Amino acid sequence: MKLLKDVEIKEFPKRYDAVVIGSGAAGLFCASKLSQVGLNVCILTKEAADTCSTKLAQGGIAVALPPDDSPLLHYEDTLKAGAGLVDRRTALILVEEGVKRVIDLIRMGATFETDERGLLKFTKEAAHSVSRIVYYKDKTGEEVERALLDSYRGDIIEHANVKELIVKDNRCYGVIFEKNGKYYAIHAPVTAIATGGAAGLYEKNTNPATSTGDGIAMALRYGAVLRDLEFVQFHPTAFCEDDTCFLISESVRGEGAIIVDSYGRRFMGDYHPLWELAPRDVVTRAIENQKKITGGKVFLDFRPIKEKGINIKERFPTITEKLKEVGYDPEKDLIPITPVAHYYIGGINVDTFGRTNITGLFAIGEASCTGVHGANRLASNSLLECIVFGERTAYGMYRDLRFLSLDFEKIPFNVSPLVRKTTDENFTMKDLKRVLWKYAGIIRDGGGLTKAIELFRRMIRSNSSYEVKNGAVLALGIAISAMRREESRGGHYRSDFPYEREEMRFHSTFTFQDLINSI
Repeated sequence: MKLLKDVEIKEFPKRYDAVVIGSGAAGLFCASKLSQVGLNVCILTKEAADTCSTKLAQGGIAVALPPDDSPLLHYEDTLKAGAGLVDRRTALILVEEGVKRVIDLIRMGATFETDERGLLKFTKEAAHSVSRIVYYKDKTGEEVERALLDSYRGDIIEHANVKELIVKDNRCYGVIFEKNGKYYAIHAPVTAIATGGAAGLYEKNTNPATSTGDGIAMALRYGAVLRDLEFVQFHPTAFCEDDTCFLISESVRGEGAIIVDSYGRRFMGDYHPLWELAPRDVVTRAIENQKKITGGKVFLDFRPIKEKGINIKERFPTITEKLKEVGYDPEKDLIPITPVAHYYIGGINVDTFGRTNITGLFAIGEASCTGVHGANRLASNSLLECIVFGERTAYGMYRDLRFLSLDFEKIPFNVSPLVRKTTDENFTMKDLKRVLWKYAGIIRDGGGLTKAIELFRRMIRSNSSYEVKNGAVLALGIAISAMRREESRGGHYRSDFPYEREEMRFHSTFTFQDLINSI
């Protein structure tokens, strides 16, 4: 099912063995591995190559390298955080192969903090039983992105907005993208979607403007099975005032910062024995509840970090600079915080080598759903997932490439029918984001979800832009999946079903047929 209206499409002049959509950690790691074995690879990226969620990642990468740690302990922490839905086999792959992949990153030029002996430093984040997070100041993602871009030797086409897949008989032949107002078909035997998540579809979020679930929705429209769409991770500590919204890393609490209410009372102990280092979904709902109880704001207090002898400005230079730009000094002031959409747990259903149910189509990173995060992601497992499954997806693509040769003279441009508008209504992305935040945000209920579903249906059938319609496709899937899950688990909380239900301990799926039946 395509959304792109009839336009002139030209054949891209160069042919590739593999196309990767997205230039974050997952896409770059995968593409780098493919290029290292001699494949002709092209990365298509919506904006500049370094405009992605990876670059915004502050905290670090969880990896079982410290002497008091082990992959088994990391595995157990991942299971606990995932609220009963973690895919155990996938989680074992993550923690066991993660050690090698972090070493790969270092060999590719990534720098992490070390002590005076040159040994890696580790910090602690929420729900980790030991300090196992490798980091670079408070801009680990930026450093990882730099190293991966420097090591990649294939082609990158920037400002290439991928609009449609080229799929026939459940086989993917490439993509159609727009650049400078012109449309091109680029064909390849294997294609990987690494477009990031969908938290940017929410009104309040920490994501770059490009993270609106484009690749996930596009895959659904061409028949890919999606999984766990109802699970969105809301980060508990973001500064969000006026038009400014940015993340304050979990590692700030790992170093000793505390959360207090408008009376200056530290309250997280009322909700969880790990206090500020409880799982993110717990901290998020605790903050929202405390705001209702007190009628005031909730704050993050950095001062205990300073009392431990840690230089806040040196440890968190980016966060300190951002806070000072908006008039706050973390060494002196209480910082107002609010939970916002941060990470999309759901995505395109894949196996452990990134394969989707469409031949020749793969997915990695936040665009995919491996099941490794369950219903709630363990802090700093996201970048680890990108590199572990970036490697495995590269292997899957390389292996399948042997059986997926193309006859470039016979493959189609696009054979999917267009969704026709049935109304003259016009919606904006601002409308979509407001509806998703209001009715399918931190706290949900059946009444609100019903309203959201109807509004998203109208958006898909409206006279709105491609971006709005594509976003509404995924937003509809989120709302329907949340309506179907009549319980609260991990990042999905329903006030009308406030407890976990054992009979709902399963992974949800959302298919193309579900979409057709819904609109």
